[in-house]
Amino acid sequence: MKTITRFVLENIYSRVTGGVFPPYWLLNRNTPIKQVSASDYDEISSMTDEELADAVKTNALGIPMVFPLQIKKINEPDSAYWTLPLEPIISITGKNTIIKRAVSKGKTRGTIKERWTQDDYDINIDGIVMNLEGKGYPDEDVRKLRGYCESASLSVLCPLFELFSIDRIVIESFDFPFTSGMQNQNYKIKAVSDDVYKLLLEGNDLIKK
Repeated sequence: MKTITRFVLENIYSRVTGGVFPPYWLLNRNTPIKQVSASDYDEISSMTDEELADAVKTNALGIPMVFPLQIKKINEPDSAYWTLPLEPIISITGKNTIIKRAVSKGKTRGTIKERWTQDDYDINIDGIVMNLEGKGYPDEDVRKLRGYCESASLSVLCPLFELFSIDRIVIESFDFPFTSGMQNQNYKIKAVSDDVYKLLLEGNDLIKK
């Protein structure tokens, strides 16, 4: 990794974790810089290039991503996660499954609501894949993304998903619409969150803990 690249990533990582790095333009001057304890940067300095790059995910253009999305097929547990080259726009919609009961001849208006359960999260992923090396169509990335979409059930890693305790999704539909520019291809994915359920219960599972 180039020295300037590592410095930029260290700067970003330091700011994200609450640290302070001196502005880069002061490094080539004799301007006095406020001294800080070297131990404040021991953690960053001890990180390898791979660990630092993994901590600060950047897209295919080298721009840091806020919510990078990594996906892996559930039926291929030994495979590696694929980080989408360009950060997609992700939206999450939550809802509750509620049963409403109407009271016959009741004087109280409305219905009796029973919160039955929390429903799946509806997830929309809108993104684009691009051929950054030439002017041709990004057929390799489109083919790869299509394979993940047709797999339907995916394991996902994303800071936004982690806030909602989502680590698996099931893709309901996907769309690769017409996109302006030979080197570009938009995509839209509609999915729902998926949790691991234990359908066969044992005696111990029925004991209230």
